Amino acid sequence: MTAQAHPRFRRRRATVREHRARRHVRRVLGILFLVGAAWAVVWVSQSPLFSVSTIQIDGVERAGVDAVLAAENVYPGRPLVLIRTGSVEEALQADPWVKEASVRRRFPDRVEIEIEERVEVAVVPAADGWKTVSDDGRIMTSVSAPPDGLALVGPGVGFAGPGGETVSSTMMGVVAFVAALPDGIAATTTIKTADGELMAEVGAHLVRLGDPSNMAAKAAALGALLADGRLAADAVIDLIAPTRPAVSSPVAAESAASAPDPTGH
Repeated sequence: MTAQAHPRFRRRRATVREHRARRHVRRVLGILFLVGAAWAVVWVSQSPLFSVSTIQIDGVERAGVDAVLAAENVYPGRPLVLIRTGSVEEALQADPWVKEASVRRRFPDRVEIEIEERVEVAVVPAADGWKTVSDDGRIMTSVSAPPDGLALVGPGVGFAGPGGETVSSTMMGVVAFVAALPDGIAATTTIKTADGELMAEVGAHLVRLGDPSNMAAKAAALGALLADGRLAADAVIDLIAPTRPAVSSPVAAESAASAPDPTGH
């Protein structure tokens, strides 16, 4: 004779089976949801709705951006999520003309690229002629003669090495000075040395710069003096203290330079 289980135990076993079945159903539904979500992500990422249709490039004149984009597989029709912005930025910044590069994805279908290019501001003597120098002190291109529009740097100030190198600390001061000059003035500027100091010939003016410090402030002071319009055509300008510039005539400057030292030295 088989003993009958108590009704309470039967209900308990039924409840346990029910709970197990529900957990199993929830687990299966969860897996199906994850699979569906993954499939939806893949479908959306590959969908033409989220593929590149516009590539906006700003700030480019000389950099080889097109070749970089081709190498990095940035082209219309490519899924936007596959564009690796960090890799593209790194490749762009390897171009000698690129100072800074920013690459952004704009959903649903846009890539925005902003380039800040180096700008040539000076030309310096080199073993094989002349080389241009950028506004951040990088040696750029070799030229047979100084190009128009750039400040000319004398041999006593700086000498250019291979392209891609940066210039000396003194030349960095010169670069800061000529890069900060108002438009058109750098083209008439020659930088040289005299008695261990930096000097500039700006048009007909002789400008005493002193050491290569505060050069942007010295350029701003020179720009203000030239814009004032009251300078004599051959005035000598002393910018060693840029907040207190001094102006004299060539005769006065020569007299001051040749006057005996009152201390007897």
